[in-house]
Amino acid sequence: MKFRFGNWRIDSKSLVRIHWKKYYPKLVVHEKFEKHVKWIMRILTAIGIITSFLILPYWAGIVITLLLFGIEQLFEHTIFEYSIMALQPFPDFDIEYDQWLTNGYFLLNPEIDDHEGYLNYFGPAYADKGYAIKFFNYIRSWNQNKDVDEENNICISFIIESDVSYSTYLYANTERKWLDPMFANYKESMKLEKYGKQQQELILQMVFWKNLKMKEGMFFHKFRNQQKSNEPFYFAPFVAETSQPIEELKVWKTHFKIKGRSELTPSEIEYHHK
Repeated sequence: MKFRFGNWRIDSKSLVRIHWKKYYPKLVVHEKFEKHVKWIMRILTAIGIITSFLILPYWAGIVITLLLFGIEQLFEHTIFEYSIMALQPFPDFDIEYDQWLTNGYFLLNPEIDDHEGYLNYFGPAYADKGYAIKFFNYIRSWNQNKDVDEENNICISFIIESDVSYSTYLYANTERKWLDPMFANYKESMKLEKYGKQQQELILQMVFWKNLKMKEGMFFHKFRNQQKSNEPFYFAPFVAETSQPIEELKVWKTHFKIKGRSELTPSEIEYHHK
């Protein structure tokens, strides 16, 4: 369940959730509610004492006792979490959303067998070359400015919409490996102050997407049919006016995702942005 706090939409699971460990549940609660949990336990104890003085049928006494015991055990073994947030740096320039006009494709001729050393190209096509260079350098920073992205640090997805259009998403991978040492170092530094508590790791970053109408014969269909999801291609910005990629910024990749909107699950970033 999500609720709105100011301009933020917050998932309640980040604050309170039930985590099953084999055959029994564990209550996981954010540390900001630690006092509330303690007060609930005190109230349960008081209820137990009060009910012991009541004259109840034998079966009712057993039911209430077991119920209170179960609830008390759930709260007694509560796991408390503290949060750490990694902030993906925002662009140091103004974002001009109307610069991303369409998508650019540069595809190999499937009728020619020998393509050794050549790959397909895909990338956002911008109105202005200067802006394309500036924005794509920002995207490359998600991959630490490397020319090869073997670990899918830059995520690309194509989501087929129900209105005969498709949305292209670009975002930094929330599971990129070079974040792990940072989280581990912070956990180590807080092991005394947060003793007995579990670290909740959050990432704040931007997601960019562009919706385009699908038309017969467009290059997206050819790219979709020709490019296998596990085969390499170049991800590069295009200049819309010339339909040419900016070669010096290209990134070698093998990962991209294509799904229908109805196939998305709440665990996928695209599910929450439309």
